[in-house]
Amino acid sequence: MRRGALIVLLSGLLGLLPVISGCGWTNTRRPSLKDVPTPEQAAQAQAFSERAQEAVDRGDLELAKVELTRLVAISPRSPEGHQRLGRVFEQQNRVDEAEACYSRALQLDPDYVGALIGMGRVEVLRGNPQSALKRFETAIEIEPHEATAHLALGAVFESLGRTGEAQAAYFRSLENDPLLGEASRRIAALQIARNEADQALARLDQTIELAPGDAEALLLRGRAHLALRHITPAIVDLRAAAVRLPNRPDVHFNLALALEAASQPGDALKSAEQALQLAPDYADARDLSQRLRR
Repeated sequence: MRRGALIVLLSGLLGLLPVISGCGWTNTRRPSLKDVPTPEQAAQAQAFSERAQEAVDRGDLELAKVELTRLVAISPRSPEGHQRLGRVFEQQNRVDEAEACYSRALQLDPDYVGALIGMGRVEVLRGNPQSALKRFETAIEIEPHEATAHLALGAVFESLGRTGEAQAAYFRSLENDPLLGEASRRIAALQIARNEADQALARLDQTIELAPGDAEALLLRGRAHLALRHITPAIVDLRAAAVRLPNRPDVHFNLALALEAASQPGDALKSAEQALQLAPDYADARDLSQRLRR
């Protein structure tokens, strides 16, 4: 599978990893006396940390960056601070800065799981999936129950065509966090690809019940319905996905297929053309558009 597919898979995971990783992952480094902050420094660090979290929750990544920069300035030997700053840089697509932050966190604590996962994602973006695999596997050795590490590992396996190992990793992710929707979606996508749409549909029904506005799950469920020739519910789901993901050509293409199956060639052509506007080299959408024009 192309490198681009790996980047798409891993980018979908960005929003899933904990922002304050130190709250969920064990820091095995024993602090020295010089690492212990004064009460005043501890209070300032706490304030910076809380304001950064609030900014991330609001989607204000620039303010989060400012607050976390202050945090690492006052607590330079905290791997958590560097990891969190790296995460924000990563979300801003500032890969070089993210890599530097993760590297610093790992210098301070080579076993810091959040930084290992972050560095693995950076290595994916650098086109080094094998190195990323080692990072994720190391993270899992340190913290076997960290669901997002299994999820990231599965995404790399999937991109390399190792779908059996990918599915196993996704299931391990769900064992550790049954509410992790991305793992359920990835399993469902693999099931659809293997012509197991009925199994995918049952899984996606549960996913959407927990998160009714999950656009990716709606897209996948629409595809599952379409594969099973449930045309009307397929159109409903794919229209809902198109509203939430208006810039995704694959959403419009799948909607066009459903509309064609419903004998609505005019609407199908509009959706196919929308897919082509977003991705002029989309061969399947171009073929569908030409077929609908005949």
